[in-house]
Amino acid sequence: MALSEHEQRLLDEMERGFYQSEADVLQAGSAEPRRLNYRSLVLGVIVVVAGIGVLVAGVAVQLLWLGLVGFAIMLGGVVLMLSRRSAGPLTVDDITSAGSGPKAAKASRESLSERMERRWDQRMEGER
Repeated sequence: MALSEHEQRLLDEMERGFYQSEADVLQAGSAEPRRLNYRSLVLGVIVVVAGIGVLVAGVAVQLLWLGLVGFAIMLGGVVLMLSRRSAGPLTVDDITSAGSGPKAAKASRESLSERMERRWDQRMEGER
């Protein structure tokens, strides 16, 4: 079913607004790729589990302050898990791009919006 002229204009306007807002979000983000830090992730999980233990102990002995300390420990563990400090000698990005040649290096530099735009263009060219 074909769109009316008014509907087509609205769709075009929404698409332009989407691309403008996407560009704003991408400019606000950091230019440096984020890497997964397994050390922080594992330590964070251990700290969260310890915090849960302290929280449960605080509930068991009915000490409010101990429960609050357990919650604070859990919160610290979550912050530690999400921290993005420099990873150790080997990262996930190093593994995925190692030995894959220049094509993988180009793909890793390509942002999500660029990949989506390239795929969209390929689809549109295929329909014509």
